[in-house]
Amino acid sequence: MNDEKIRTIIVEDEPEALDLLSGLIEATGLATVEASTYDPYEAVDLINRFDPELLFLDIQMPGMSGFDILNELRKLNTMNPHVVFTTAHDEYAIKAFDYAAFDYLLKPIDPDRLIETLHRYRQNNHKVAAERSEAMFGNEKILIFRGVTGVTFIDPADVLFITADGNYSNFNFISGRIETVTALLGTVEMHLGKHFFRTGRSCIVNTSYLARIDLKQMQCVFIREDKEYRCEISRDKVKQLMDHIKSRFSEN
Repeated sequence: MNDEKIRTIIVEDEPEALDLLSGLIEATGLATVEASTYDPYEAVDLINRFDPELLFLDIQMPGMSGFDILNELRKLNTMNPHVVFTTAHDEYAIKAFDYAAFDYLLKPIDPDRLIETLHRYRQNNHKVAAERSEAMFGNEKILIFRGVTGVTFIDPADVLFITADGNYSNFNFISGRIETVTALLGTVEMHLGKHFFRTGRSCIVNTSYLARIDLKQMQCVFIREDKEYRCEISRDKVKQLMDHIKSRFSEN
C-alpha cells in the first residue's frame, strides 16, 4: 500500500471554515494540505501550480462559485483533481453529480465522514493515478442522485445492474441492496463509465460482474455469494454486448 499522504488543496471563502477543515485533514494523518485560499479568483492558478490529488472546494462563494472554478479548469484543458465539494446546503448535490464529484461533504464536516472519503481515495489510488486526467468524466466517480427520501450517493463499482421503474431507476448492488432514485434510466446512463452497457429499454448492466447470458430466457445473469440475479436483454443487443466486452479485453 502507498503510505504517502494525499496531496490536497482547500478553496473556502470563510477563514474559520478553512482553518477547521485544514486541521481536520491534517489530523487524519492520511493527507496534507499543500495550499489553500479564501479567494475563489486565486483558485485556478493555485490548482494549476500545486496539481493536487484532491480538491476540497466550497460551492457558495462570493463572485465565483465552486462550479465556476471547475468550468474555468475545463476551459484551460488542464489536468483536473478529484473534487470533494463542501457546502452547508444539500440542494447542490444533484448539480455536483453533473461535475462528477468524487465526494460531497455537508458542513459542519463530520471527521469520520472525512476519514471515509480519504480512505476510499487511497484504496482506489492505483486506478486514480492511471485515470487522473479523466477525473471529471471517468468511471471512478461517486454518483449523486435525488432519492425517494433524500440525497443518495452511489459508487458505480458496487452496482450489479440498474433497472427502469417509470420515472425512477433502481440500482441493484452486489450486497443485495436496492436504491431507488428519481432519475430516468437514460439520464443515469449518461453518467456511467465504460464497464456499463444498456441491454434494452429497461436495464443497464455492469459487465464486470456478468456471469453469463441466458439465451433461452434472454437475460443477463449475475451470481454473488451463491445468489443469482437476472435482468432482461434484447435479442438485438446480445452481439453488441459481446463486442463491448471483447473491446474492453482488447484494451487491456
